[in-house]
Amino acid sequence: MMKKTILVVDDDASVRESVNKVLRGAGYETVLAAGAMDAITRFHTHSIDLVLLDIGLPTQNGWETCKHVARVHANVPIIVITGQAGQFHSALAAGASALMEKPLDAHQLLQLTQALLANARESSLHRAQGTSRPVSA
Repeated sequence: MMKKTILVVDDDASVRESVNKVLRGAGYETVLAAGAMDAITRFHTHSIDLVLLDIGLPTQNGWETCKHVARVHANVPIIVITGQAGQFHSALAAGASALMEKPLDAHQLLQLTQALLANARESSLHRAQGTSRPVSA
């Protein structure tokens, strides 16, 4: 079985590296991106199975990036991460599969990642039909 590849998008290098370490330690391949345009470019050069997307990105709004990924890559689950409380409805509207608030809990992140990857096909059908409900973690 091939390893799943997770795109980690965060403008904070220390967050990217911490998440990278946790995910690689759990056996996932990772692709790192510092911003929205970098993330979109990496989609064209890698086979991505899940996206971990920080909303507080410079230049392009993270919500717009989430909407783009959800529309163009409907089969790829998106975990939105944010340092702001009360973003559940925005995540739902943007097409996210799940929402996690910073600081991230590594164990919870791994559980959520595993669950979303196991159900990626089913979630993409819900998202395509407009019935997706993100999980708040």
